[in-house]
Amino acid sequence: MPVAPAFARLLPRLWWRWLLFAALLAVLLLVGLRVWQAYQQRVGTYRHQVETALRAVSQLQAANIADWRLNHMGDATDLASDPLLAQAIAHWLTAPSPEQTGALQERLRSLEENLRYTAAFLVDTQGRVRLDSASQGSLPEPDPLVRTLEGPEAHALRRALETAQPVAVELQRSAAFSFAFLGVLAPVYGPDNAPLGAIWLVLHAHARLSPLLQTLPNSNPSAESLLVRREGSWVQYMLPPQLGDAAPRDLRQSLDKAPQDVTVQAAQGERGILQGVDYRGRPVLAFASTVRDTPWILVAKVDRDEALAQAQRNEWLGMALLASLLLLLGGSAFAGWQWQARRREQALKNELQYSLQWLDSAQKAARVGYFAYYARNEEFFLSSMASGVFGLLPQQRMTLAEWIAMLHPEDRDEVLQLDRQARQQHSPLHVQCRIVRRSDQQERWVQLWGEYAIDPLQNTLRMTGTVQDITERHQSEEQLARYRHTLEEQVRLDPLTALANRRALDEALPLAWAQAQQRRRPLALLMIDIDHFKAYNDHYGHVGGDHCLQQVAAALAAALQRQGELVARYGGEEFAVLLPDADSAQALSTAQRLCATVRSQALEHLDSPVRGCVTISVGASCVYPENSTAERGIAQLFEQADAALYQAKKAGRDRAVLWTGPQAAFGTHP
Repeated sequence: MPVAPAFARLLPRLWWRWLLFAALLAVLLLVGLRVWQAYQQRVGTYRHQVETALRAVSQLQAANIADWRLNHMGDATDLASDPLLAQAIAHWLTAPSPEQTGALQERLRSLEENLRYTAAFLVDTQGRVRLDSASQGSLPEPDPLVRTLEGPEAHALRRALETAQPVAVELQRSAAFSFAFLGVLAPVYGPDNAPLGAIWLVLHAHARLSPLLQTLPNSNPSAESLLVRREGSWVQYMLPPQLGDAAPRDLRQSLDKAPQDVTVQAAQGERGILQGVDYRGRPVLAFASTVRDTPWILVAKVDRDEALAQAQRNEWLGMALLASLLLLLGGSAFAGWQWQARRREQALKNELQYSLQWLDSAQKAARVGYFAYYARNEEFFLSSMASGVFGLLPQQRMTLAEWIAMLHPEDRDEVLQLDRQARQQHSPLHVQCRIVRRSDQQERWVQLWGEYAIDPLQNTLRMTGTVQDITERHQSEEQLARYRHTLEEQVRLDPLTALANRRALDEALPLAWAQAQQRRRPLALLMIDIDHFKAYNDHYGHVGGDHCLQQVAAALAAALQRQGELVARYGGEEFAVLLPDADSAQALSTAQRLCATVRSQALEHLDSPVRGCVTISVGASCVYPENSTAERGIAQLFEQADAALYQAKKAGRDRAVLWTGPQAAFGTHP
């Protein structure tokens, strides 16, 4: 039949056409796959940019809030350490007058007007509000209708008076005010270190904190920062959200009923990038940060669909156009695809440029700048904020030699050594140091953070990082350290006798023990008791008893002759004397001298069966701490001195006794 030969002749030509079609189809599939992969990569890159912006916003806002809170704690520290304010309050509580009341009210008003506090109150040690900036005719005796601190404020007042340091009342709502507030209690002590009360500073949280949370880009209407705190099984919103119809006062989320909520995830310990829904139930991208020194959590979030919509729209449009152009298999299709690709690239560059500009503005608000150092050129590229920190013009570059010359001479070697280690080990560089700016010769403290890596484009070593001017913060920390050292010295003195107290003695004993053990020298301890002091108090009153304690304490301190000897008030009418490098004979001699010194004062004591004047009994103990632990040896020293003191009292008082075993050695009784 003629059909078969004709089909046989047509088959080779059909085969090549089918092969060409299959090859073209494979090329289209391969190109489509590569385009899809590129699309996913670009969307991922844009998503990473959004997450990076959220990270920067959350961390910068958390740092701003922490610094804001630290500034107000600094205000409270200044109030607590103001001797004139303490003296004025002490006089007002003792003998009030209209002039004193007006002066204190003016001081409270200055806190509200100059430091922008919502309210300022004077409270006593019982937590009762005694005075505010607007009360009329207030007297030291509390009005029964005046508000008394309760709950967290009362607990904070107790802590402030116990620790002699300002205590913050964390952000909360209460019946006392119609708004969420942050309180700070600054303790006030009188000239005799007796607590007088505290200055209670109140801040309107919404009015003061909301401006610190308004730094998200305006291009995303759903962008928002939420300040929350965990309260039991709930997440409480500390400030009302800006979006949605939720009630601003009582908005909170249950940890059990809303596990996908990003604030719930943050309250359960998740930090960094979060994915879930917000209080409106909409999918969001978020970043959670902890606000330093507070239980607050800052969650910066933006609607996921809104953040990625523009990128997805551009990408889908590009893919559709590219598919149409590929089907035309022409040069015009290829040129059109390139043009569209350039459009997408330019759109992403514009978005990136906008994000960088916004990030630069946010860094200026936090006084943080970024930089990049290229080892090949030994040159720094600085953001405008970083240029301002170093005293340079905007966008001005800085060489390595200029950077080294700017380092303070006392910090230069240490900083360069840390930099060499970071460069060799490719580890992060985190350092605080001083610089002397060339433009104005100002000495500033800066904090540097950077990390070395290989630049994939130039195949050279590069470090990127941030720099922040921390001069004011460093000065505040030094001031707090000095204040803390002063308080620590005060808590080691007995306020009545001005001698060392028991805490100071307990701290000195282990050091003296270690020195005696190292030098193979003896260590002695005297325990002293005023004879029949209860009878003295009953006869002369507690004021007279206090005067007696002061006189005896002054006599004991004046009678000590050798360097290193320490006299301390041990408790009540008891005193203790630490005698380094004193053997048994020296300890007994010193004890007898103390008895004679107190006796020579001739302080009248008509109810004493011993003499007609104040006398003391002394128990002395001496050990060689060569083969004993400090804890056991010190306990033995006290036990022996107490036993010797008991023997002195038993033998008739007004004498010194040295512990020599069960039979103690008695000193001379005049």
